[in-house]
Amino acid sequence: KGFSVQVDAVLARCAGVYSKTDYHIPPLGLCYIASVLRDAGFSVDVIDCPAGSISSNRAKEIVKILKPKIVIISPGTSALPHDLEFIRGLKKHFDEFTTVGCGTHLTVLPEDGLSGGLDYVVRGEPEITTLNLVRALINGGDVSQVMGVSYLKSGRVINNIKRPLVDDIDEIPFPARDLIKYYHYEPPYSGGGRFTIMTISRGCPYPCTYCSTGAYYGRRVRYRSVGNIIAEMREIKGEFDVLGFWDDTFTLNKSLVMELMRRMVEENLTIPFLCMSRIDTVDEEMLYAMRRAGCRLILYGVEAASQRVLNILNKKISVDGVEDVFNMTKRAGIETAAFFMIGTPGETKGEVIETIELAHRLDPDYVSFNITTPYPGTELYKSYKPLLKRWESFDACHSIDENGAILEEYIGRAYRSFYFRLNYILKRLFKTRNRTNMLLLFRTGFDVMKRYMFRGGVIGG
Repeated sequence: KGFSVQVDAVLARCAGVYSKTDYHIPPLGLCYIASVLRDAGFSVDVIDCPAGSISSNRAKEIVKILKPKIVIISPGTSALPHDLEFIRGLKKHFDEFTTVGCGTHLTVLPEDGLSGGLDYVVRGEPEITTLNLVRALINGGDVSQVMGVSYLKSGRVINNIKRPLVDDIDEIPFPARDLIKYYHYEPPYSGGGRFTIMTISRGCPYPCTYCSTGAYYGRRVRYRSVGNIIAEMREIKGEFDVLGFWDDTFTLNKSLVMELMRRMVEENLTIPFLCMSRIDTVDEEMLYAMRRAGCRLILYGVEAASQRVLNILNKKISVDGVEDVFNMTKRAGIETAAFFMIGTPGETKGEVIETIELAHRLDPDYVSFNITTPYPGTELYKSYKPLLKRWESFDACHSIDENGAILEEYIGRAYRSFYFRLNYILKRLFKTRNRTNMLLLFRTGFDVMKRYMFRGGVIGG
C-alpha cells in the first residue's frame, strides 16, 4: 500500500467480454509493441485482465501504482465499448496520462476511439507507428508528423499520412513474453499446458468478404525467414507445452513450411502445435512433415457446404475437395477442427442444413459454428454499414440484424446435433487418454449444454 513506480507505458487488455471465454490467447500484438518500446529504452508493462482474472477496478488500482505516462489498448470490435468505458473511468480518476488505441477496428474507424475517450489512434501495423508516437509524446515531438496516427483537433478527426508496411518483418523483435509470464493461457481444443502463440507471416492474399486481415496487414504476404522463426523457437524452448502458429493460413507457403518443419526436427525443437489452414493449401507431403515436427491439430476454415454461399463469401475454394482433405489430415495422424459460418446474406435454411450435414460427414474432432459477422474492414461490412453501431454483438455468436434470434437458434441446434451424437462421444472418450483432456472434454460438453440445451431440437427435425 502506498507503493508506486512510474513506467513510460502500460499496455492493457481490459476485462470484459474476453473474461467470458474458457481459455485466453496471449496478447501477441501488445507484446510486440512492448518489445519494440523496450528495445528503444522505454519502460513498459503489460496487464492482461482476463488471463489474470483482474477486474476493472483492480486494473485501475494497478495503473495507479504504475503511474504510466501512456496507456495503450488494442480492442477488438465486440470489446470496444467496454474498453473505452474503462479508459474513460481511468481518466476520471487519473488524468496525468495519454491514451492510445490500435487494432483493426480502430484502423478502419479511428473516430470510434477518439470520440470514446482515446487521445490517439494508431492505424495499421502498430509497432513502428506506436514507437514514434511514444517518442513524440514523451520527448516533446510533433505528433502531426508521425505517420499512421489519428487524433482530434478542434473536434475534427485528423488522419496523418499512412505509414508503409514493414518490408522485412525479421527486423521486428520477438514479442516480450516475459511481461506476461505470470498469466495463465490455455490452448483451444487441447488438454491444457503452458501455451503461447507466434506467427510466421503478415498479410493475406485472399479476398474473402468476411475477413479484415487485409485492412490491417495488407494483401501482400510478408514472410519471416526460417532462421528468424527458429531463433524465436529456441528462445521459448522448454517454457511452453503447446504452441499455436496464429497465422490466418499457416500453410500458405509450402516451401517455407517444409523447411521450417525440417529444421524443427533436426534441431530438436519439435513441440505439440496447432495451426490454421485453408483446405486448398495442404497436401499429403506437407501434412506428414508437419506431424513429424509436432502438429497435433489443424483448424480448417470450411465456412459452408453450399458452393453458392462460398462464392458469395468469395472464399475461392471448391466444396468438392473438403472431405478428401479432412480424411488426408486424419491419415497423417493430425486432429481436425472445422469452422463454419451460418447467416451469410442470402443463405437459405436448406443451405444451413447442408452445412450441418457436411460437418457430420467430415466428422472432425472439434467444430465451431459462427454467425457470419460483418466486421469493420471487410467487404461484408460495407453492405451492412448503415445498420451498425451495437459493437457488443460483433462476437460471431450474436447476429446484428433482424434475423438474430433465428440464427442463434440455428447455431444452437448445429452444436447439439454435432456434439451430442453417441458415436462422437464414444470416439472422444476412446481418444482421450489423460485426466486433463478428459476434464477438457467434459467442460466443453457442459458449456455446449449450458448455452444450447434448452433451445429446441435439430433443424429440419
